[in-house]
Amino acid sequence: MVFIDSQDNKERLNKKLNTYNFALESVNVGVLIADNNTNVKFISTSFEKILNIKLEQVFNKKIPELFKKHLSDFEIDELEVALLNQKKWVKVISDISNDGDVSYKEFRLNFIKNSALETDSFIITANDITDHINQTRLLKKSERKQKSIINNISDPILIIKREKRKLVFDNANESFYKNIVKNINESKKINLDKNLPPDFYKQIKNAITDLENEKKIHTQFHYHSALNNKRYLGKIAYTDDNFDNSRLFIINMTDITEQFEIEKRLREAYKKEMSLNKLKSTFLANMSHEIRTPLNAIVGYSDLLEDDVKQMNYESSTQMTTFLKEGVNRLLKLVDNIVEVSLLESGNEDIKLESANLNEIINSNKKLWIEEAKSKNLRIHFDLVNEEIYAKINAEKLDKAVKEIVDNAIKYNVENGSVKITTFKESNRVSIQVSDTGIGIEKESLTKIFKIFSQVEDMGYTRKYEGAGLGLSLAKKLISYMNGKVNILSKPNEGTVITVSFPQE
Repeated sequence: MVFIDSQDNKERLNKKLNTYNFALESVNVGVLIADNNTNVKFISTSFEKILNIKLEQVFNKKIPELFKKHLSDFEIDELEVALLNQKKWVKVISDISNDGDVSYKEFRLNFIKNSALETDSFIITANDITDHINQTRLLKKSERKQKSIINNISDPILIIKREKRKLVFDNANESFYKNIVKNINESKKINLDKNLPPDFYKQIKNAITDLENEKKIHTQFHYHSALNNKRYLGKIAYTDDNFDNSRLFIINMTDITEQFEIEKRLREAYKKEMSLNKLKSTFLANMSHEIRTPLNAIVGYSDLLEDDVKQMNYESSTQMTTFLKEGVNRLLKLVDNIVEVSLLESGNEDIKLESANLNEIINSNKKLWIEEAKSKNLRIHFDLVNEEIYAKINAEKLDKAVKEIVDNAIKYNVENGSVKITTFKESNRVSIQVSDTGIGIEKESLTKIFKIFSQVEDMGYTRKYEGAGLGLSLAKKLISYMNGKVNILSKPNEGTVITVSFPQE
């Protein structure tokens, strides 16, 4: 320090100090200056107020003595080590006023080396950071409150911010991490495209583009989460933050899995209803024809039979009786098939399975099929495996199913065509195969023939072949109920091969 050797010098020095002190007070920074021996030489008015001391009280005292009332012994030791090693030191000291108000002061120690004056000094600056700390605490409290609020929302919530044309993470609730993204870097300023699933990020980006281009208040998108296999409706709204000139996008994800499944079931039910309506129309169209045809025949032959009886033409009446029986049998078969299908569709059919020989079922119908084929000018061949082949079936139901298949092979055959019925064993399965040289079926129509009341040709009176379209459908259902499989191969104008197989007993 400069030696004060005269009153003039003293006044000039005081004036200079007052000028420095005024400058320091104008920026609200307290300053302490000490020599290289840590002896206090100057403190500003602000510094006096902060530590509640006067320069006269501390002049030429060591720096640590000023802080003994405010620091612990350990903290004093830290300060002395910093002074000894001429290192920087920072400490925040809190104080409580008589009114109970808490204030915070930050002290920073720096060592200044002045080579020009060949003197070293210690400078301690003091700043009142109470407002800063209170604002920081208020901000953290606000963030915790915001986090608490969004965590209490069951829907996944994501808040993102756009800064410099980039979308960055801002906040998210626990439900978001649980249901949408399991792991995400919560650090601010992270790029979302590297931390969100690509498809989810793309959905968000497209929705935001739509939101702003169309100048909407909010928009939405659909997302299927791979994390929990649920479907969500994402709703995006935004708010502008004028404080840091940024825009916040709030994304709310609503679980619509149950709603989606309900809508899916409703669509399926609607399709089924339409299918049932179509089936009903087909049924009515078919039945009106199929029932009326044998009934008309029965009524017609009954009238003829009545005339023959009146005229005592008994030879002709015998033939009329045969025709009447055929009409009645056809009608009975139709009704029987309708009842059978209805029982199968309702699940009320109780089919008991037992071991039976497939060859016996074929042999029991040989005579009938030979006569039917002969009446249609067809050849019929039987190629049955020599050994007995058994399967766990219901013999009565399989007999009915195979009759339907063979009847179709005969009905849809061509003039002078042929039908072949084969039994065989292959890969632990036993099979009955019916092949014909008939009209065949287009590939796209193969599945249609197994539908109830369905024929490949036109429906109603314009059809070339009689039938209600129940035969093959009933056969397939009966075989399926007996754990069997039906396979069909067919080519137009070449014929059809239907194979029925069961696990070998």
